Amino acid sequence: MMKRKDTIGEDVKNIIGNFDKLYAERQENRKKLLSNPKARQVYNETDIAIQVAKVLSKARQQSHLTQTQIAKKLHTTQSSLARIENGQNITLNTLAAFAAACGKAVRIQLV
Repeated sequence: MMKRKDTIGEDVKNIIGNFDKLYAERQENRKKLLSNPKARQVYNETDIAIQVAKVLSKARQQSHLTQTQIAKKLHTTQSSLARIENGQNITLNTLAAFAAACGKAVRIQLV
């Protein structure tokens, strides 16, 4: 049997309410966590790695290259390249080589 529209509407309101509550709790937990200097440092380092990984993945896709093709250019494996695109094992040398393989250059800006 199908639910009535008003019941479905209530379900949606409940889901949104639960989402809002979970989001508020997450924000509060994040605030508490980041009040710890060591935790904030780890968070910031992880955030930087994730941002770099996103830029690398986007550059590869814009260059119309596969992970395997870039991996060959870097003399590594596709699985190693996947880890790089997930923010792991990123060094400045790897960053420069990856960019070159995509026909790009690296520019670092502190803000």
